Amino acid sequence: MTPANSPARAVAAVLIAAAASAAPGPTPSPAGRPLRDVTFPRTPERIERGRYLTEGLLQCFLCHSERDWSAPGAPPRAGRKGAGFVWRPDKPWLVAPNITPDKETGAGKWTDDMLARAIREGIGHDGRVLDPQMWSYAFRYLSDEDVESVVAYLRTIPAVRNPLPRTRRPRGRPEPQSAPPLTLPVPKPRAAHPLARGRYLARVADCAGCHTSWYGPTNPGLYGGGNEIGRGKAKAFSTNLTRDPSGIPYYDEALFLEVMRTGKVKGRELSPVMPWAVYRNLSDDDLRALFTFLGSRPPVSHNVSNHEPPTACPACGQKHGFGDRNRSKEAAARPLEEARLEGCEGRHAFDDGFTLELTRDGERWFLKFEQEPEPVLAVGAGRFTSRRLADILTCERDAERRPTALYSLSYDERARPVE
Repeated sequence: MTPANSPARAVAAVLIAAAASAAPGPTPSPAGRPLRDVTFPRTPERIERGRYLTEGLLQCFLCHSERDWSAPGAPPRAGRKGAGFVWRPDKPWLVAPNITPDKETGAGKWTDDMLARAIREGIGHDGRVLDPQMWSYAFRYLSDEDVESVVAYLRTIPAVRNPLPRTRRPRGRPEPQSAPPLTLPVPKPRAAHPLARGRYLARVADCAGCHTSWYGPTNPGLYGGGNEIGRGKAKAFSTNLTRDPSGIPYYDEALFLEVMRTGKVKGRELSPVMPWAVYRNLSDDDLRALFTFLGSRPPVSHNVSNHEPPTACPACGQKHGFGDRNRSKEAAARPLEEARLEGCEGRHAFDDGFTLELTRDGERWFLKFEQEPEPVLAVGAGRFTSRRLADILTCERDAERRPTALYSLSYDERARPVE
């Protein structure tokens, strides 16, 4: 389970972004690892790779630019690419800074490692912890070569003078927490393996962050849609990307590529909150890899529509189109096979430090994940979840049927027992 896709991280980001406008709080204290004295290669290959990532998968200029909401997909305004942006006039404390090479108002005086650390570790050039709207918890999975390529490309874009205030915390809101510093090399993904490549692309683009209902009272499941997203004047609920009948089982590779290229599906335009305006810049191979990875995720039953009148949804606890077609997790749960859980009790940790705790009280089983314990809900033979957990878990056993780990089917990762 990655921090980028962790419900705790996602909820924290939304709570902070949705805070009411108020007087600024104190300036955060310096944080993060010491900066390195490094200059990344400016080779044509690195610059081109950085352009490809920045103008596409990472959506850098959709956040760090003024956007033309009158154009399909709301692309960045001409001549303002990377010049920064005050996200909402009524909440002027949240600012995407100028990342062009302008030396007075942009990143022209920042070192290469200042940019790399900000991108992957969420620490600003001056040591401040950046707002969670900067997707460092996803970008931290960028390989060393890819983040260096992004920095190399950002050095080549036109400098734009655009003085902006810096982000300040509203009074009474907690300061964002910094991610653990990156101290080990981050290798490139196995590009020749479509599933591994698609996993890498989906992770750094934080597809699950948008296409999962992190913020409702309950969570139907990873990539199951239902996250209400607002950008500019546009709002939309994210769609279910799984192969469940309520998702996109009718998609094939050709349709997926067409939708990403045109921003249209079944004759309807996608909402501009879906960043197809930059995803259309991805190569066919990368889009196919993304499609392969998304198709490998466990199906999630969650009907979501932005074209039908909103109705109460028992699956996520919100109101959206086709909400009344859904069932709650409790209603859809199967009888729990306790024998499949026995011996798996205790606290388990994923490699990134995220923990889950499986406990029992008599005949009742509970899951705890940075919140209050919730009853375990069975969703298949040996597969289980809980009301607010997006994940589907199973208890792995060795050849002698001894429990060895909790395995995450949603993330393809194992959580080992912690003493």
